[in-house]
Amino acid sequence: MLSCHGLHPQILGGDLAGVIESADADSQMTKGDRVFGLSPDFTFTSKWGTYAEYATIKSNLLARIPDNTSFDEAASLPLVCLTAMQALESAQVKPGQRVLIHGGSGGVGSAAVQIAKAWGAHVTSTCSSKNMQLVKELGADEVIDYREQSVDQAFKDNPFDAVVDQIGGATTTQSLAVLKKNGHISFVLNENLNYAKLTAGLALGTLGLGPKYHLGFVKADGRMMQEVARLLSTGKLKAVIAKIFPLEEAAAAHEYLETGHPSGKVVMTVSA
Repeated sequence: MLSCHGLHPQILGGDLAGVIESADADSQMTKGDRVFGLSPDFTFTSKWGTYAEYATIKSNLLARIPDNTSFDEAASLPLVCLTAMQALESAQVKPGQRVLIHGGSGGVGSAAVQIAKAWGAHVTSTCSSKNMQLVKELGADEVIDYREQSVDQAFKDNPFDAVVDQIGGATTTQSLAVLKKNGHISFVLNENLNYAKLTAGLALGTLGLGPKYHLGFVKADGRMMQEVARLLSTGKLKAVIAKIFPLEEAAAAHEYLETGHPSGKVVMTVSA
């Protein structure tokens, strides 16, 4: 793959977890610290990703890995946790509110279920039947099999305060049917988003004529990484890993991702 910056190979990847090799004198981290975070270069146009033995990143975007968390677990979390947290914050989720999170067994979904629950929300999630037990174990109060039951029928008399939608298409239509008029819906970028309807929804929400729409682009955030570390250390968040590959098998890892819907994240490790 070629970077748009020129004929240089593009290095993919945004998540990172490892040991500080060197740091400036005024850095928040010191040599030997175990850290994790999301590279701010995680964009479609950047050529400096984290599929590498070394990466350079500002220390204020990192957090120290808790003692109860391995490198593999830590590496699986920054992107999905920051995406989930930013979606939940945009939706102004508060303790006691009813939140609907789609795809609760996936990377972002599994993180969002745990974080929303840790923040005091009543969490409902969707997934396939084979993953229902996993999502319940992650803390969801209610779980439905999206293949057997539609949310607009299951919750027509018990609407939600907020929705995190990373599926799009018909799922969005069903979600809006059970979202309170003064509620919030946060969209995670996906190929099924209808941008015409999204634009109309944003306008209506701004005018107070419907729920508030939010569409965000995940950003590296040190404050939120500190919250991820806190939740890990207190046992309120755990990594869900589908499979681990060595970095040399990056192509195989991407092929695995494209074969279906893994439960959790795919991690790549660097040989010592």
